[in-house]
Amino acid sequence: MHCRFIAVAMLIEKALSIAAIAPPPNVWPRAQNVSLAPSTDRWPSGLHLAVDYYPSQWPESSWEADISQMRDNNISLVRINEFDWSILEPTEGQYNFTLLDKTLELFSKYGLKAIVGTPTASPPNWLTEKYDVSFVDRTNTTLLFGSRRHYSFSSFDYRNHSQKITLKLAERYGSHPVVVGWQLDNEFGCHDTVRSYDQNAVKRFRTWLEQKYGTIENMNTAQGRVFWSSQYESFETVQPPFLEVYTNNELHTLDWYTFSSDMLIEFAKEQATIIRQYAPTQAITHNFMMDYTDFDHYKFAREVGIDLATFDQYALAGPSSFAWLSSQELTDTLRTGLPDWQALHQALYRGISGAAYNKNAGPWGVMEMEPGVLNWNQYRVSPWTGMVKLWTLEVFASSGDLVNYFRWRQVPYAQEQTLSGLHLSDYTADEGMLEIQEFIREDLPTLRDAITGEEPQADVALIFDYASVWTWAIEPYSGSWDVKSAGYTDIAVRYFDLVYIFHSALRRLGLSIDIIGPDQSIEGYKLVVVPSLPIIPAAFGRELANYTGPIVFGPHTGSKTAEFANTPGLNPGQGALGDRLPMRVTRIETPPDYAGSGVFYGGANYSIDGREEWIECQRANQTSNPTISYTSPHRPGKPAACEKDGAHYLAFKPPVELLVSYLGDVAAGANIRDLTGKMASKDNDLGSSLRVLRRGDLVWVFNYGTTPVSGPALDGADLIIGESGDIPAAGVVVWKMRG
Repeated sequence: MHCRFIAVAMLIEKALSIAAIAPPPNVWPRAQNVSLAPSTDRWPSGLHLAVDYYPSQWPESSWEADISQMRDNNISLVRINEFDWSILEPTEGQYNFTLLDKTLELFSKYGLKAIVGTPTASPPNWLTEKYDVSFVDRTNTTLLFGSRRHYSFSSFDYRNHSQKITLKLAERYGSHPVVVGWQLDNEFGCHDTVRSYDQNAVKRFRTWLEQKYGTIENMNTAQGRVFWSSQYESFETVQPPFLEVYTNNELHTLDWYTFSSDMLIEFAKEQATIIRQYAPTQAITHNFMMDYTDFDHYKFAREVGIDLATFDQYALAGPSSFAWLSSQELTDTLRTGLPDWQALHQALYRGISGAAYNKNAGPWGVMEMEPGVLNWNQYRVSPWTGMVKLWTLEVFASSGDLVNYFRWRQVPYAQEQTLSGLHLSDYTADEGMLEIQEFIREDLPTLRDAITGEEPQADVALIFDYASVWTWAIEPYSGSWDVKSAGYTDIAVRYFDLVYIFHSALRRLGLSIDIIGPDQSIEGYKLVVVPSLPIIPAAFGRELANYTGPIVFGPHTGSKTAEFANTPGLNPGQGALGDRLPMRVTRIETPPDYAGSGVFYGGANYSIDGREEWIECQRANQTSNPTISYTSPHRPGKPAACEKDGAHYLAFKPPVELLVSYLGDVAAGANIRDLTGKMASKDNDLGSSLRVLRRGDLVWVFNYGTTPVSGPALDGADLIIGESGDIPAAGVVVWKMRG
């Protein structure tokens, strides 16, 4: 093994020396022909509870007692190792696997399985002192050693050492019977670390641009650099879009965002390739995050070939994501989380996992779930009693198979000492642990018996697109330019605002929802909802041309070409959307909430702000039907939405109450039934706190509120979890449909 590693290391070093001349480097040479194809056979079937455990942070005398308690509490999987590089390789080239070996031995003794993290989220001090790996932020500041994620995905040195430590781990544990899977790194891009402006990134970016455009003249033309005389003379002079006096070139910025995403994906793919070589039967995953959009997760899933997608679910961080929430909404969700925030990400990562399999859905789970107080919110509060159990049940209701709690015990020192665990630092059970024990005792056996089979495709597809996130951020039509941020601040509408609002309305209607990317198929869906898609990819254009069902578009859709220019002939221009829906967008406003803007639909008035487009429901001697009208004082009665042959365009940021009404009417027209079996209708609005999910023949009803509510009526069903009558605060009931 030792001789083989030396030979491989020499090949790695040779490859990287070549790459330093002509980046990007080749993936580890010996593994170039390894298949990265995912397989559901690598992941154990059934429902799993898991926990994070870091034995290096606790006396060795406590390890066995901890692990035996995990077994006694129905924990079947434990995530370990993702921050242990300095323990595994205390000095360069000198390895020590004693801790990991002992941990796996104890897991084996008590029947637990391990998810091993590659430890590259925290490079050791010897690496940062000796090699050029550091992250440089958009103010051209080099971030220092001492925390985590202090590296650049573009660093040639870091790529080299990342592959080396991954190789050593995969060689040693790739056939270990206790290891069931691998987590690549930890929370890629957390703390705003996708886009590094270091010299390695600049070098790779220039190569990336040359590969895309061929000549500098082509790049200058595509980016419209004749404007302000900003043409580059050669690729060797190109810089990332930062520290410019005023606004950056939009396409150049989109190129930079796409390039940075590609570098992260390359980095992950290098690790995955090595693991596939030495651990062909063990699963690969990564713990993505909520509301984190700096890299393309769909492309990541496809190219890295993850076997399942996981994400870190911190529900109480959700309300702080939306500045437009009212004071009452913030009060109502302070200790419960937003009722649609968790479900949105669960559906999102189900679809991202599906992308790896060239499907619309795949296996997924939660890799970190909060059991108590968070340590990064502005205001740090405890979950409402019952919410940890509710969040757990919600994962399984959404077709997830893994809930991993962060962490086994609250650590009493260092940077996360104020973050709750399942146990307090004095080894006693905390409130979250008590709720989990209740779930294990009362609900888990029932669910394991009742949940069977794969889920069918949902009725509704909601399209989520990472390039649209970036496009909205690059030119938000609002806010103030900030040189040090290399972007706008105080913007009126984010892309995620629209996604959440549309998704929340569909949830209030009780519909089944898949969230998929624009490269995934929309065939078979009864309704497609596109909150916004400024640049329509060619693949989605083809899907749209062949789709005959109802489809609802939000504002800013079809407004930009692939070169980030306005579409010829005004939005939506030529293509599947323009061909199907004759209309034009002639002006865009982003009014404040005190402007008095509003719309009228279905006999009701609604206030709007943030986005208000002027539209005409006609184009080239063809017309469409105005379905919503403006009540804004400067444009009363003008069209705010157009429709033709089932294609709808809403030209403003819609409030969720309007969407419940509008989408309810569209869904009813498509003969869609809700999850309880009733015909979809705006009259079946579940309100602010009640939510429904379905998995197989199980219907789950959740009360995200802090007061009891009455649940929907279900005929032909037997109650298997919970009690009849009103659903208590933070309560859940599960019904099994007969037949």
